[in-house]
Amino acid sequence: MLYDTDIIDPEWVLETEQLGTKDKFWFKCTDDSCPLFDNAEWLFKYPTKNTGQHWSEKIAFHIARSMRVLAPRVELAEFGGVKGSATRSFTSVNHYELYHGNQVLKGFDPDYDDAMRFGQNQHTINRIFDALGDIFADTRSGEKARFEMAGYLVFDALISNVDRHHENWGVLRKRNENGQWEGRFAPSYDHASSLGRELQDKNSKQNRERYLRELGVRKYIEKGHGAIFVDGTGRYGPSPLRLVERCTEIDSFRAYFQKSLEKLDHLNENKISSIIDSVPSEWMSELAKEFTLALITENLKLLNELRG
Repeated sequence: MLYDTDIIDPEWVLETEQLGTKDKFWFKCTDDSCPLFDNAEWLFKYPTKNTGQHWSEKIAFHIARSMRVLAPRVELAEFGGVKGSATRSFTSVNHYELYHGNQVLKGFDPDYDDAMRFGQNQHTINRIFDALGDIFADTRSGEKARFEMAGYLVFDALISNVDRHHENWGVLRKRNENGQWEGRFAPSYDHASSLGRELQDKNSKQNRERYLRELGVRKYIEKGHGAIFVDGTGRYGPSPLRLVERCTEIDSFRAYFQKSLEKLDHLNENKISSIIDSVPSEWMSELAKEFTLALITENLKLLNELRG
């Protein structure tokens, strides 16, 4: 069964004055008969030209759900004749505030450069896990957040998501009736930079046809650079797969990642293929579907090899 799509009515847009200058905008359906959108706030994102960022968000959501990784709902949508993706807000319904990773790390370490997003080699797995253990009032919540982060990073490795920078994870918080802060780890969000979404089918040096027929998808997997570092040196972080591999080799992280690798038990090639094939052909080419399936199944095999 193909995924449903919907057209966003201009009357739903909440930020009309900024439509011409932004690559995304918030909207809220004002019609009770909306096929896909409930009355929460939704974020529509225009994909970068000639990329599959819309279908990568949609497929990633369904892969996350199958893995039991918490992620906000994503639908395929059009606005003004442009195909994009719509992500349901995970803060507005329960009145949470998203406290981004760079804010978490700055609060933990005042010397952390929270403004530097790309090539930020202070954004290390050790610093992240230490900060998550520190921000929550009770040890149990901190431990839960570490396991959840490890699950997100295994998920990133499965879909080759290279964009887990310090504003693409965070903590949800709000004040309770006693005026005290309470919170939890935020769902995994913003998966547009995954699944080879930037590749072209054929007519370029970096294309799906070449990886499928000549180079092999493992070559693509290995060349990716993630946004989380291990030792805090260098210009680029390891690939998402290599990051998980390194973390399973380090005593202080091994238990978190070995447990998170068990989430892969919920997936198999048939399930993955069904998720991908449900994207309508006018949104995703057959070659893109073939490459995406080959990419995920190769990552799945390599991740399963890391299990102790």
